[in-house]
Amino acid sequence: MKKIIDLLGITLGAVLIAVSIDVFLAPNKLVGGGVSGIAIILYYIFRSPVGITMLLLNMPIFVLGIKILGSSFGFKTLYGTFILSLFVDLLNLFKLPVIKDPIIATVYGGILGGLGLGIVFKYGGSTGGTDILAQVFSHFTGLNLGQSLLIIDGIIVISAGFIFDFVLALYALLVIFIQGYSIDLVQQGLSYTKAALIFSDRPRDIGEKILKELGRGVTVFYGMGLYTGKEREILYCVVSQSEVGRLKEIIHKSDPKAFVVITPAHEVLGEGFKSFKQ
Repeated sequence: MKKIIDLLGITLGAVLIAVSIDVFLAPNKLVGGGVSGIAIILYYIFRSPVGITMLLLNMPIFVLGIKILGSSFGFKTLYGTFILSLFVDLLNLFKLPVIKDPIIATVYGGILGGLGLGIVFKYGGSTGGTDILAQVFSHFTGLNLGQSLLIIDGIIVISAGFIFDFVLALYALLVIFIQGYSIDLVQQGLSYTKAALIFSDRPRDIGEKILKELGRGVTVFYGMGLYTGKEREILYCVVSQSEVGRLKEIIHKSDPKAFVVITPAHEVLGEGFKSFKQ
């Protein structure tokens, strides 16, 4: 059953990416990196169908990845690669409305494409392409995956700038950043939780009140102030966004001189928060 759900998730993600390419990116010559970017460039040079071109480009990349890195990509990557290429050309047959404003296309194309990629990744899939090339490049150069992917996508975007327009290339860079943020949004979710580090001369009192009044767990770390040279107890706790005000009130009443650092906790799994199975 899980395998079927994963394939349905990858399919949904591929549909969103295809809509992003057909409605927003390709009509505006927005080459946001990846194999889809190369396919858009080739479409405007040779009028070759974007989907078929993506599939043809992905096949040797897939084989290269297996040869150099081993057969770790699996069926889901092959399925994601094929289904995305299919939907890109299939949706063109339905004559979807095309957005010809580069600013709107950049924002919504980036969001939609990023959400689609995030869903594909969430269900253990991949759309192949430069993800695999980046791993091969990283294997030979020693650079990390993020640096390798940035270099490869950067080359594609700069090439598009020479072929089309450097203003469009700048829009394409925005597409890449927006896609990255949207992928993180799907993978990590919105930050509805906050993590707090509490430095106080009355840590036990504060900790007990958090336990009793908020019902949240508190962890004690032992540290030492570099200036004073004194050992002290540091509290760490995670609360929901709606509980932040109450947390600050508890701390201030117990110790007005307390030092508190509150940061977003993008994903919290376990008792009192989200289940690992979600």
